[in-house]
Amino acid sequence: MENKVSSPKILNIVVCVILLIIFVIYNAANVNAEENNPQEELINKIELGNKYPSLINKNTINIEKEINELENFINEKKETILFFTNMFGYDYEEVINNIINKEKEYGYFIENNIGYITNKDGTLNHYKSFEYGLIEYLYKIKDIKRTKKYVPYNGSSEYIEKLIIYFSNIYDNVDPVVLLSIGAAESGYYKVKYMLKSNNIYGGMSRSGLIKHENIELGVLSYTRMMSKNYYGKGLNNVYSIGKVYCPVIENNTKIASPHWINLVNKAIEKYKDIEKNITINDLI
Repeated sequence: MENKVSSPKILNIVVCVILLIIFVIYNAANVNAEENNPQEELINKIELGNKYPSLINKNTINIEKEINELENFINEKKETILFFTNMFGYDYEEVINNIINKEKEYGYFIENNIGYITNKDGTLNHYKSFEYGLIEYLYKIKDIKRTKKYVPYNGSSEYIEKLIIYFSNIYDNVDPVVLLSIGAAESGYYKVKYMLKSNNIYGGMSRSGLIKHENIELGVLSYTRMMSKNYYGKGLNNVYSIGKVYCPVIENNTKIASPHWINLVNKAIEKYKDIEKNITINDLI
């Protein structure tokens, strides 16, 4: 005998089917909404700890970037900075802190003017290279104590020659061969002891006699810088025009370069004309 399904059971089945249909439709709508919501997708991709770009101050981003850039740059140039701070008699850590504080003050990093040296009109100067700017900064710095220690030179002439070439690569308007040759003519190829004792290889004089430099590096730097600014920088860019000022004589009431001096310099030029000119800080330290 076949059993009949009661009315209450049929009603329960109908209700369950209706609820199932509603549940399927609701979930499908939510899935579509998620797929079409790019903001929701973006949020899901942001890792914990990150902030939304719109909430980060742009100036803060730049400052953090510049500080990291400066720190990385200092690490990269550590040997060069240490070489020059020792030459000038400054404490390395004090110079680094001074550079970092100046960067924070200005809010941005200038690779070729880490001392933020200004022109007469108040605008920041931009030097030819990092080394050029570092040297000018160390010459002009006033808020760090400098320890002056006189160390007479008793080393090789080869080291002096490398110094001249290295500094000539920084003050690149000069001819390193001419500078080498003038120095050689003045100091007996960098072997005259009384000149080396004063760390003076170029014959520079003051009222009290031969100019005395604290170390050979400063002596060679002073020579190269002087030639760059006072000779080549003023259009005196060959042996004869330089000699007319550097070592003049009067002939027939006319000032000319000393023929003897010209002969000495030209002879040295023959010696140095093929010298290696690719000298880096690593060749010095």
